Parts: sequence; structure tokens; C-alpha cells
Amino acid sequence: MEFHAHTVAGYQGERLYTAWYPPQAAPRGSIVWVHGYAEHSGRYGEVVQFLAQRGWGSLLWDLRGHGRSTGRRGFITDVEEYLYDLTAVWTHWREKMPTPVALFGHSLGGLIVLRYRQRYGEIGSPAATIVSAPLIQLRLEVPGWKKALGQVAARLFPTLSLPSGLEPTQLTHDPARARAYAEDPLVFRTATAGWFAAIQTAQVQLWKDLPHLSHGKYLFLLPEADPVCDPTATRRLYEHLPTPDKQLLTYPDAYHEVLHETFREQVYEQLAEYLASL
Repeated sequence: MEFHAHTVAGYQGERLYTAWYPPQAAPRGSIVWVHGYAEHSGRYGEVVQFLAQRGWGSLLWDLRGHGRSTGRRGFITDVEEYLYDLTAVWTHWREKMPTPVALFGHSLGGLIVLRYRQRYGEIGSPAATIVSAPLIQLRLEVPGWKKALGQVAARLFPTLSLPSGLEPTQLTHDPARARAYAEDPLVFRTATAGWFAAIQTAQVQLWKDLPHLSHGKYLFLLPEADPVCDPTATRRLYEHLPTPDKQLLTYPDAYHEVLHETFREQVYEQLAEYLASL
């Protein structure tokens, strides 16, 4: 699949890996992808190929501290760092991207794009915002000792790295996809105290700033058997989302990653149908 890669300067000089995948049919628009925690943009190749064949180009990039981008693995001091990086990446590639442009975020990426629309809604002005299993609230059980240690470390030693507790079998029912995640050298299994504290702050701010999401189109992909991100919290946020132009697609038996589930082609088709309506 044809693509054009470039390193973009992010917040405080971090070097962000980015790649533009042009449409393989008559251009219909573009998608800016924001991946989840501890993974990387290379895991989205299949859906990118599917949509490219239907006229949709894709802009992929690795978050700071992830994949091929620089930065301490799994560390930030503020989610604002991700938002700055997203602006830098989008600005760099904007002229090459056919419109309309949709913004897609999975898990951590879902929290990022929702905060981005709240904080910088005038930048980019995507035709739609799509979120998959957004990190509104963790469902993954965090032991009490780890919570206590994390709270202390966030103040005194924010770069302290602890096991994340995420298991490949919590992501998908597809054994091959779970195994590929487990064996992926660009996937890591830790989280820092500073990152966790920054995420908690962003989750609180997301609810406080909910009135800022009163316009624009939104699509939520909700795996209801997700053991990682709490689907109840996501549904509640969707129900309180003030924009009238919103749609919810639910997957009752799906784990965290609907784009890697056994029925993923159905999800691809639904995405293509939604994008065609923009």
C-alpha cells in the first residue's frame, strides 16, 4: 500500500512519526487517526486499506512515547501535549488531504479527540468525530496498592513506570490478533504515574467542558463487553453529549478493539457507510 512518511516536530521538540496513505480510488475525503495507549499507528493497516479502496485517504501517526515517535514510553505531564502534537501533525499534512476530513480516536485516542474538539474546535473543523471505546473511565481493575503508589509517585516521581495490567486477550476474541499484539515489538506493557494522573485530570475536564461539544457530528463505536474501558461511562457521556447530530453503534459481545474483532469487516462497512454520508 502506497504511503508517504515524514517526521514532524511535536511539543518540546519530540519527533513524531507520521504517514499519509492516499486514497486508491476517486478521492472522497480523509481520516485523521489517533491510536490507543501502548500501541501504534501500524496496527490500523487493514482498515486503512479497506477505506483507501473506497476513496478515503488516511493520516496516521504515533503518539509521543509510542511506536516510532520519540519520548519516554507512556509518559506525559498533561494531555495538552497530545493535543499540541495533533495540531502539528494535522497542520503539516493538511494541504495533501482531500476533504471532508473525519477525526477518529480509539481508547486513549478517543479521549484525545474529544478533548481536542473541546479545546481546539476551530482548528481543522472535522466533518465528523468518530470514537471507539474511548477512555472515559477505566474498567480494568487497578489494585489498591498500585493506586496508592501511583498517587504518591505522580507528585514525587512521575516517571515511575509500573505494569499496565493490560492483557492481549482483553482486546479481541480473535486469537491471531491477540497473538500479534503480544508479539509486536512496538507495543509496550507499562504506564507511568505521571501519565495516569494526567489522564485522570483530562477525564474530569472532559465532563466539565461537555457544553463545548454542542455542535458537529459524532459517531460512537461501543463494545459492550469491553474489559478495559467502562462502556457504561461511555454510554452515559454519549447520552449527555449536547450535539443533536450523534449516532451510537453498539457491539454487545465485543472486547476493547472492535477494529480487530472477529467481525471487523462489518465494522469497516459501517464506517464506510457513515463516512459516505459526510
